[in-house]
Amino acid sequence: MDTVVKIHSRLRACLDSIDKSGLDNMDPAIIGELEQIYAVASSLGMEQGKKLAENLCDVLKSYKEGKAGEENVSVRITALDFYLKKC
Repeated sequence: MDTVVKIHSRLRACLDSIDKSGLDNMDPAIIGELEQIYAVASSLGMEQGKKLAENLCDVLKSYKEGKAGEENVSVRITALDFYLKKC
């Protein structure tokens, strides 16, 4: 069973993985992990976390398709990182 603390840890792990590998070498499983996280986050009352994870997931997909730039991804990562530091 997921808890707020587990979701927080999973989100942090996703951001750390993206940071370590870089966008072009990012493990495609990160997108699936973000999809799982935002599906659960809402049920835990993490509405803002859900929105931020979903936005990051969507922009990562767009980036992989060549439809979004690095700055689009960077903004979403920064927002999610800020959220994680404040909750």
